[in-house]
Amino acid sequence: MAAQRQTSLLALVILTMLSVAAAAQEPGAVAPQPAPSPLPLPSGGLESIRSVYVVPMKDRLEHFLINELVKWGHFEVTLNPRQADALLSDTTEVDIKQLMTPDVKIRKTQARTRGTAFLIDLKTERVVWSVAKKPSESLFLGGVKSSSELAVEIVGQLRKDMQMKGQ
Repeated sequence: MAAQRQTSLLALVILTMLSVAAAAQEPGAVAPQPAPSPLPLPSGGLESIRSVYVVPMKDRLEHFLINELVKWGHFEVTLNPRQADALLSDTTEVDIKQLMTPDVKIRKTQARTRGTAFLIDLKTERVVWSVAKKPSESLFLGGVKSSSELAVEIVGQLRKDMQMKGQ
């Protein structure tokens, strides 16, 4: 009796597999659709950025980021956000319209995380690059990283990402 059930079950599985295979070969069968290709990036990506304004950040991170960017020499770093192609910030919650008004008092960001950076294109108001670096090492390796160490890692990652894109 048990042998008959196993045989019947096996026959049912084989018939199901054959019917699925036959349906896939039918001329009217719908072929699986390929995954959609990603949308092309609009002009205004990393390659269009020549000058960067670094938004003031807590722990004076902006000073170290500016230092690393100037040492690298790929971007012109400006102290006037109205002259920049992009902003480098530790948060996406930057009021770009307010930054563009003349004589505005620019305040430090209120980012809750440490070790993140966003490069925001001012023309499109889109994030064209971002990174999140671990803000601390294990206690055995010294604990919290300094702002200088984070800046080296952040700009180093930007350099690496731009080299991968051939810029």
